[in-house]
Amino acid sequence: MKRIVTVFFIGILISAYYIGVGFYQQFLGFQFLEPLFLTDRLQLLFTNDVKTLELFYFTYPSLTHLINIPAAFINPLWAPLITSGIVVGFFAAHIIVELFSKQLKTVSVLVTIYFLTSPVILSIAISGTYLYLFLILYYLFFNFLFRYTRDYTSYNFVMISLCLTLFVLLDYTFLWIIIFIIPVIFLFSLFNFKGYEKSYIGIFEELTQNRVSARELLNKSLSTLLVILFTPVISFVLFLIINFWFTGDFMFFADAKTTMWNSQPELSSIFYQREHKDSLFFDGWKYSVTCCFLLSAPFLLSFLIGRKKLLFQIILFLVPIWLLYKMNSNPLESLPLEDLLIITAAGIAGFIHLFQTPLIHVFRSNKLVYLISFALLCLCLISEYYYFDFSKNPRDENMLSFLKQEVPFNTIAVNETVHYIQENIPRGSKILTDNSLTYPVSALTRNAVHYIDQFDTNYYLVLQNPSIQADYVLIVNTRYYDTQKGLKNKVNGDIASLPLIYQNEVFSILKSQDKNDDFR
Repeated sequence: MKRIVTVFFIGILISAYYIGVGFYQQFLGFQFLEPLFLTDRLQLLFTNDVKTLELFYFTYPSLTHLINIPAAFINPLWAPLITSGIVVGFFAAHIIVELFSKQLKTVSVLVTIYFLTSPVILSIAISGTYLYLFLILYYLFFNFLFRYTRDYTSYNFVMISLCLTLFVLLDYTFLWIIIFIIPVIFLFSLFNFKGYEKSYIGIFEELTQNRVSARELLNKSLSTLLVILFTPVISFVLFLIINFWFTGDFMFFADAKTTMWNSQPELSSIFYQREHKDSLFFDGWKYSVTCCFLLSAPFLLSFLIGRKKLLFQIILFLVPIWLLYKMNSNPLESLPLEDLLIITAAGIAGFIHLFQTPLIHVFRSNKLVYLISFALLCLCLISEYYYFDFSKNPRDENMLSFLKQEVPFNTIAVNETVHYIQENIPRGSKILTDNSLTYPVSALTRNAVHYIDQFDTNYYLVLQNPSIQADYVLIVNTRYYDTQKGLKNKVNGDIASLPLIYQNEVFSILKSQDKNDDFR
């Protein structure tokens, strides 16, 4: 009970720190696409009476959307920041208290400094993006794999299965890792086989000469695999069936332009005001390998410390295998931080596992361990900073600007448009827009005006003749979105004839009703 109270108290303090830094970041004008998307959907969910099913079930990643709902009762605009800050804060508190309970007080202090100053952890905690869920679920996945090597109970496999089930609602492609853990499951069953006290090779040799034992080993491996597979696979199949039942498309959640924050690839370049990079000239492999190296200090050290533990090393070996698979699946694109976080999470889980083994006595008695821990802290902070400095991801570049206290990339266009709508357009005015392109603006102004977008029942009717039922039209300038198939091409008639009342580098606002009125 005392430990729970300690975790709660420390978690509250660290969460308050993260949320405070996050509000300071927003005060400086920094915004990110994903939290704005979530804010827009949460506002629609609380105020819109139509398409509630689509908003609740098909907004993807669903786990991010659902976990933000409680904080949305406070304020939908703050919900992503509050949620990420609290979750990462309590995760940090759990790790700190876990180390302190192992009588590693100095190490727990160094880890506290890491969680408070790490560029990667700060990015996860204060940006309001879904990165914190990747960190937590990666950690849980490896933590229970390691835990099984200490405690051979089916409980650990059930928890791994539940972890993969949550990944279905976060990033269903992670289920492919099941293929890579099949050899690990076989080794688990082999090592846990009773009656033999030999090496792996000795056990395997003796089992293969005994047909009954070999069949028992195979059955044990298959049953374990079934326990892990059943819940996530069934959940994913049911999720696909629900999509097909209501939309006629199994992959509606991934294909529709309004269900995911990154469904419009060009929007990132528009929002962060960066020129679109030609992927044909981008060396994705070299970039990804460099990023992996910059984030791998804890992972490599835990791998070296546990060098005499075969199962431990084999589990850690899943990380480079998974990253190679991800890089090979799309070699022209770089690995985003949500994929690279598996390195950090596996490294943390590896250290927590080693502290549960007899190696804990070495950590307690050897003073050199504290010097190595301090050197590792410095190396992590420096290498993570260089990761952001090296990264070409607009989200990471914007976070680097915050760390350097520079001007954010997306302040001018979005904030000026929001300011114009709030100051110059009458409250309650109807604005026709393509939500998949302009949700960064609508998320910040939905309480001031009424948007006729894909979540309005009259959207496609108004598209035919916007001058009748809409007061204004909000569009993205074609110079930033040459392939725009939204309002530009759907509106019946020449939209260029509508008077332009406001324009900045990215957005334009047109007056669509009563063209003889004085334009505000």
